[in-house]
Amino acid sequence: MAESATPLSHPRLELSLVEARTRFVQLARLAGLTQQTTVVTEDGRPLAAIVPIGATQPERPNPERPNPAAAGWIRRIDKLRAELRRQHEGLEQALEEAWRELDRLRPPGADREIDTLRTAHADIRRPRAPG
Repeated sequence: MAESATPLSHPRLELSLVEARTRFVQLARLAGLTQQTTVVTEDGRPLAAIVPIGATQPERPNPERPNPAAAGWIRRIDKLRAELRRQHEGLEQALEEAWRELDRLRPPGADREIDTLRTAHADIRRPRAPG
């Protein structure tokens, strides 16, 4: 008497993030050929998956219904950008003040090493305002 056929489950593999990165092309091809799903882990926890097309149908975003999680992340990113921009401007100002003091203490032509630094950093220094 024959046994009833049971559907074969699709192979599943778990790999660390580093190993998956190294073998990405091979894993992507295997997903398409063998319907293998690869779960990418970090510190033993599932992080992402490489799945064959058709294994999951991604939900299409509804433009009329904003994603609250995405909106929250966008607000956080905008806030972080503004903070980084503010810090960057402060650092640029402090650096320019340091160069002004260095120019006062060691005018151009007075110290060869400082002149070398001026030349090396000329592309990032702000142009001096007349006056």
